Amino acid sequence: MKIASVIAEYNPFHNGHLYQLNKIREIFTDNIVVIMSSNFVQRGEPAIINKFERAKIAVDNGASLVIENPLIYSTSNAEIFSKGTVNILNSMGVIDRLYFGAEDDSELLENIISKIESNLDENKIKKFLDTGNSYIKARELSMDFLSEREKYILSKPNNILGIEYIKALIDLNSSITPLSLKRKNVDHNDLHSIDNIASASFIRNKAFDEEDISKFIPNYDLVPQNNLENYYDIFRYKLISGDINYEDYFDYEVGLENRMKDNLHANTFSQFIEKVHSKRHSKSRIKRLCMQILLDIKKDLILNSFNYPYIRVLGLDENGLEILKNSKNKNIIYSFKRFYDKADKNFKKILDKEIYATNLYNLKNGLINEDFTKEVYKKL
Repeated sequence: MKIASVIAEYNPFHNGHLYQLNKIREIFTDNIVVIMSSNFVQRGEPAIINKFERAKIAVDNGASLVIENPLIYSTSNAEIFSKGTVNILNSMGVIDRLYFGAEDDSELLENIISKIESNLDENKIKKFLDTGNSYIKARELSMDFLSEREKYILSKPNNILGIEYIKALIDLNSSITPLSLKRKNVDHNDLHSIDNIASASFIRNKAFDEEDISKFIPNYDLVPQNNLENYYDIFRYKLISGDINYEDYFDYEVGLENRMKDNLHANTFSQFIEKVHSKRHSKSRIKRLCMQILLDIKKDLILNSFNYPYIRVLGLDENGLEILKNSKNKNIIYSFKRFYDKADKNFKKILDKEIYATNLYNLKNGLINEDFTKEVYKKL
């Protein structure tokens, strides 16, 4: 049984994602495991629609099994996001390939990784950080051993994630083969469309403006359920009322708490992010830090969690059921309540964050403890 995997957010699922799943089915296998981000995503925002609906859409469009990328990884930087998701996929012990959308070939990315590991000097990074650059920029400036073309390849958003996936697989000594699939027509954050293909960013913006996006998504109606602005007052309250140890959070850097507190007068979350971000601190990093504070996702929990990978099923078809039966990792959450009631304290700490985040996500619609009541979507 050949099994492929994909790491995704599907925020939202669009024609580019459908192309990717169809391509994998064409060139390798019909058995595709998707590990998909929880209700809050890596850009530091709530997903445009909830994880259960996104999982259903994915299964209806060719995914065999959709499992959850836990909140603690889905809201983290590229390194942790990749390490967490790859660790879960690897723990299943049945997956042959990891496909990811990228701008360049996976073999080229692997060669660049090898070159970086042999030549990167951490002291150079520190020197460029001390002159006010962001970590990403400081790392880039330190790579003077790369050609201009290689630096350009490294600057592309999907290549950045692809490299982290490959590094995570190497660190785990995994037998999973990483393979890139060329993105079709548009790149990750492009704010334009070509034919019926557009980026998730473009589609979200149009959907929030109530414009017609039907030609960019397959066979479902996209009605936005949530956005970042819904959490600004809660976040502000937490900052002014809580005793926050900022050093507990991965995306924190000394002094950021002062920039945050000094700008709480901003009228919206978007304005707040605009005021707090700087040359050194990207908007995505600031938003992730805000989400980590809001959801109280601390370093210690993340680092400990790597020892406790689990398979939380959100949706599946008959092939997905067979994949689950063969999984070497038997910590499978099919009935959330049944697993939670028997879980030890380490699993419970991780799952409690999912429960809290889902309740926060559903704050406006009044759904409470949906993780316990929502059934797995089955297409059998």
